[in-house]
Amino acid sequence: MIRRYNWRKRGLAGRVFLPLLAGAAAWAQMNTGEIAGSVQDPTGAVLPGASVAAEQAETGQKFTAISNSVGEYLFPQLAAGSYTLKAGAPNFKQSAVPKLEVHAGDRLRHDFTLQVGDATEVLEVRDGAGGLQLESAEIRNTVDRKQALALPLKGRQFLDLALLTEGVVRPPGGTRGDALQQAGTLVNVLGQRSGHNLYLLDGVTVTDEHFNNMVIAPSIDSIQEVNIQKTSYAPEFGGKSGAVINVVSRSGSNVVHGSLFEFVRNDVFDAKNFFDAAAAPIPPFRQNQFGASLGGPVVRNRTFFFASYEGQRLRKSLTQTFSVPTEAMRKGDFTGLPAIFNPLDIVAGRRQPFAGNRIAAPLDPVAVALLKQIPLPNLPGIAQNLRATGSQSIDTNQYSARVDHQFSSKDTAYLRFSLFDARQADPFGSGVLQESLLPGFGRNLSTHALNGAASWAHVFQANLFNEARFGFLTAAGGQSSPNAGNPFAAGSGLLGVTSDLRDAGYPLISFGGQFSPMGDPASFLFRDNGDFEFSDNVTWHRGTHTLKFGGYAMHYDFRPVNPNGARGVFGFVPRWTSSAPGASDGNAFADFLLGYPATAQVGLGRAAMDANANWAHVYVQDNWQIAPGLKLELGLRYEYNRNMTDANHHLAAIDLTVPGGRFVIASDGAGNLSPAASALAPFIPIPYVSSAAAGWDPSLLQSTKPRLAPRGGIAWNLP
Repeated sequence: MIRRYNWRKRGLAGRVFLPLLAGAAAWAQMNTGEIAGSVQDPTGAVLPGASVAAEQAETGQKFTAISNSVGEYLFPQLAAGSYTLKAGAPNFKQSAVPKLEVHAGDRLRHDFTLQVGDATEVLEVRDGAGGLQLESAEIRNTVDRKQALALPLKGRQFLDLALLTEGVVRPPGGTRGDALQQAGTLVNVLGQRSGHNLYLLDGVTVTDEHFNNMVIAPSIDSIQEVNIQKTSYAPEFGGKSGAVINVVSRSGSNVVHGSLFEFVRNDVFDAKNFFDAAAAPIPPFRQNQFGASLGGPVVRNRTFFFASYEGQRLRKSLTQTFSVPTEAMRKGDFTGLPAIFNPLDIVAGRRQPFAGNRIAAPLDPVAVALLKQIPLPNLPGIAQNLRATGSQSIDTNQYSARVDHQFSSKDTAYLRFSLFDARQADPFGSGVLQESLLPGFGRNLSTHALNGAASWAHVFQANLFNEARFGFLTAAGGQSSPNAGNPFAAGSGLLGVTSDLRDAGYPLISFGGQFSPMGDPASFLFRDNGDFEFSDNVTWHRGTHTLKFGGYAMHYDFRPVNPNGARGVFGFVPRWTSSAPGASDGNAFADFLLGYPATAQVGLGRAAMDANANWAHVYVQDNWQIAPGLKLELGLRYEYNRNMTDANHHLAAIDLTVPGGRFVIASDGAGNLSPAASALAPFIPIPYVSSAAAGWDPSLLQSTKPRLAPRGGIAWNLP
């Protein structure tokens, strides 16, 4: 069921692309488009000093350009939208193109031929669209707002639209990063891994560098368009080898516009599933996705606002079967099952069987305590004998607000703020990780991301432009356990595991496939990462050349907590209750009741870091309009990424370049180790040395060599 309300208040010719060097380049602004061209008289002679004006239909904002000495004009930073384009000169009739659609990243060209006559006369070019040329050697796709709103999207995930374009697929999941993709399942583009893509919102990153995941999922109603650059992208952007996926947020206009919507899925509308029991009710399912948006003018033709909210509430019934020990087996009674042997009762070199195939009390207290948390079987047999039903819940909220302002014909700016918050409870663990956790030992997921962007564009002269852009991103959340803080170890007598209540809970017990694993998953990760970025881009239009150069700087804070195995991980196989050492005719669960694991491991500490890194990149590019139908694009990017260092020196590595090997522990310049490392260092079985004594950088990595990334392409319009 869909409820949606809207209200409104009224107030290419043939081309050949030849990529060169590192591939095609897309050198327009990520959030804006470009219109360029020439102005000529009827004889084909160029007209320097001609005036060209572009007016956006939605906002009424006007921009002007003057043709240079070779008759070329340029609008380098036009927001996505519909434009009217006019050109004029003294003693010539004006020429106008009534409607040009500009998308983010477009490199459009329109050449004017002005007729001699009264300058007040306007010659409207009706076939302007046919004379419009897209001049770029890139391969990209643009999904505009109309498509985003009209095309059906399950869950209203905008990234699903990318699957409609060539070379884009959704890979199978199964990694930790996949489990944390709460802002949308990522895609592979032209064979590159999904983690190699650069995800941007209004030209600033919304990519969590920890897992290369997208952590802001804007509402469909707040999107102006989605731009997917598939080939090697502009030297203005770097750091990734895959596609650049940039979402341009929607701005207000001179017309007040808004929306109110709700999408409903509910089991009351469902028919019975083929596998549902005939007498049982339909399993509960509730999904509500709702939101609203509003935009309009603050000051007509100058200042505009747009705000949106979208929420999702999902409650889904999940049914799963497990294998759990019977009530008799939990008491040590293995009657009717293969014989089990007492590892402490050895006669003539052979273990003796337990009398009556029963383990005499007392049983291991840790095993007894854990079994109190395990439900009894509700189906016959000892395999797949427990059917359990749990409820998966997903709560998502997304907020966005944007303000655009034109200070003058030379200065424009915008400011946007977005918040994304997702909370998910999986009663049987993460399906992406193929987990099958018993009832009571589920997993929680969370993502809380904040993102902001600000941009200021200034025209110094008719041929000199500058754009400065600032952005920040924080990404907090991760995996947690419903049993976090449970002091099970202290109450049951389990030794050697964490005593930190933040990581306390139940250990993970496996039985070699005999029964379903018991306890909490061993692997959890939480992060509270953030970055600040700044970029500045200068465009200089000189003759038939459009030069662009600029720089990018980012500071990244990396603060993960990864207490893997802190609660203990124990493996039981048919070993200790077998008839003889080395035999496997015993029972793994009987070993568990005796407290004799085959393997045991525990993680030391919380694996917490407080690290940071700085990046600095510069680039230069030249777009040379050799002829009206021929353009050459050349560029070069220079990158320096400093290695990440930890403020508390919680890093270590094994150095195999010396005979016998050694352990290198990060330290300050004086060779002082962190207190945590000093406490553990005496237990290291090989020689150890501080990074200062070894002559290593505290990052324990070799200094990154600066990287050069060339770009090149040619765009040729065939006659």
